[in-house]
Amino acid sequence: MTSKEACRRTVVALTALPVGFRTGLVRRRALDPFEAISVQHHRERAVREPRVVVAG
Repeated sequence: MTSKEACRRTVVALTALPVGFRTGLVRRRALDPFEAISVQHHRERAVREPRVVVAG
């Protein structure tokens, strides 16, 4: 699985959860794929989306 695919799957999983469940350990684990990706790719949409959903 590519990093972008991991980010896409994270978004799918997060958006299936009620907003109240996107905190704590769930939030932390959702950001793991994002943080594992090189900074040079952080502006790509697929890579940004998990952060947007978690912040939402």
